[in-house]
Amino acid sequence: MSALFLALLAPTADAAVSGRATASSYLVDPEDKKVRYSADKAVDGLLKVGWAEGEDGYGEGAWFEIDLGRTTEIREVSIWPGNLTEGKKSFREYSRPKKVLVYIDGGEPHEVVFLDQIQRFDLKLDEAVEGRKIKVEVVDVYEGFVFSDLFIAEVAVNFHSSRDKLESLINWVDSSAADSAVEKHDEAVKDAFRTIDAAEFGDTDSLEWIMDQAGDGADYMRPKVVQLVDVGYRAAAIRPDETAIEALSKLKDANSIPALEMAQLRSWGKSARELQTLVEMFYAYQDLIGGPSLNVPYWGETGWTLGQIQSFGEPVPIEIDPNGDLYIADTGNHRIQRFTYEGRADRQWGGGEPGITNEWFDTGRQWYVSGAAPGEKNNEFKTPLDVELIPVGESSGFATLDASMRVQIFDDEGRPQIGWPVQSNSKLDAAVGGEAYLAYVPRKDRLYVVLGDEMIAFTMGAEEVGRWELEDGTPNGLEVGKDNKLYFVYGREIIKYDLDGFRHGVIWDQEVLGEGFEDMDLTLDEDGTMWVVTDQGWVHKMKNAKKVEYSVKFSDISLIHPRIAVQEEVLYCIDRDRVIRLDALQAKIDADDLAAELAEEAAAAE
Repeated sequence: MSALFLALLAPTADAAVSGRATASSYLVDPEDKKVRYSADKAVDGLLKVGWAEGEDGYGEGAWFEIDLGRTTEIREVSIWPGNLTEGKKSFREYSRPKKVLVYIDGGEPHEVVFLDQIQRFDLKLDEAVEGRKIKVEVVDVYEGFVFSDLFIAEVAVNFHSSRDKLESLINWVDSSAADSAVEKHDEAVKDAFRTIDAAEFGDTDSLEWIMDQAGDGADYMRPKVVQLVDVGYRAAAIRPDETAIEALSKLKDANSIPALEMAQLRSWGKSARELQTLVEMFYAYQDLIGGPSLNVPYWGETGWTLGQIQSFGEPVPIEIDPNGDLYIADTGNHRIQRFTYEGRADRQWGGGEPGITNEWFDTGRQWYVSGAAPGEKNNEFKTPLDVELIPVGESSGFATLDASMRVQIFDDEGRPQIGWPVQSNSKLDAAVGGEAYLAYVPRKDRLYVVLGDEMIAFTMGAEEVGRWELEDGTPNGLEVGKDNKLYFVYGREIIKYDLDGFRHGVIWDQEVLGEGFEDMDLTLDEDGTMWVVTDQGWVHKMKNAKKVEYSVKFSDISLIHPRIAVQEEVLYCIDRDRVIRLDALQAKIDADDLAAELAEEAAAAE
């Protein structure tokens, strides 16, 4: 352990104004017997240290109790579970509570269930309770990956409404002595920042000190908190040091994440949201500076490197050209990727180099690394939602549609040709399985754009020539048939529409495709034959509007918003950020052979 950490663990000589903490047991550090993770470490206001039980097992049945020293109106009990010393690393290494019971003066228990993540849980009581003792009893745990000892970093009372308990501290903060301490502290943070910035490889001691100030408050405040604030209220008394946080945000060192997480965990409201955003950005930056993956498997996996796919659960549209190359709308990476028939990504289109972003539909999401920067210029995309192969001159190119409702057309070399915005009242939402599609109709040489329940026809020169409302609402799949009709997927049904929006009716449903599925996709092969895949992992080659030519099972697990392409009876299906490849005809032959063998064995047994 570092000298800084051991210093934080050392007991303070100052006594609390009121209150004390006890526990069923405590852990003695095996490397330094003088260091004890005793109950008082969970009421000192610091998140970098905490109480740890010291019995055999993973902590079930252990308990921790705060005696406030006097009867108090209790409105809220806050708990910071786990060992937060090194952020996610220490949190996972040690056991942490999964379910606890909270008792106030031995009354009826309040059950708290924690998610297995770094957090502060605020148990808000339906009605304020007059009480003195708060007991936390561990019922169930998340077992540590390395150590069995269970940690609770801090427990507090009335965390969001403690001002009346902090008057003595507030009076000191308003004093001239405090002003002098603040001035000296801010200058010390700036000196540490300059030391780090001037060093070729940074300065570890200076960084650790700034991190400590950011996560557990300015060091000049801590003895005053112990001296002036009752047990149970110290976590609210210690605020993250803003000067230290500003220094860490400028340094952009991913090692600072645990300190920023602690600062966020002891904040609320706007400050907590701003710190959470900063933490997300640092995690994304850590991922980015870690560099691209050097061993991306063929046919993809989740990530941002070329050859990886990042969908965040959205459908990933796929098309195949006459050469057998696959074009994939890599939604979360804001790019189009091309995979060879061997499964190797050989090219991408999108906004330059990888970077961190929170662009996602219209609302944004947690900051993450994207394989290409989102944008609205030529050859840039903001959450591409579909890709469609189209003729461009004497050769073939492709068209794209993204969440900004913009169409772009590229030639056979991937050079942008034309682009235009699509005006629509439809609002596109994430996490529903797809709401935007492109469909090229050869007979009309038209590009149809579907946004929500609205279908809009364009010439290849961007002229709008028709607009219709889809009677069945927003589809979750679309393909152009050999007959130049539009085939829409609506859950368990495929419904045919004319190009002018006229509804022909249901073409295929569970009666033809089997029961039990909830989602599907469809595509045409090079001969104009329609293929359908369901989320149960079945693929059906259709013979006509009423019959299936053959069906084969190609996945033993349910698929999530599958998208498919077929060429020469080889099926390519995207699921969970990778491409599943299946020789459907060979799979049918194998299945038929197996069925024949089983029939022969059954006959022989009779």
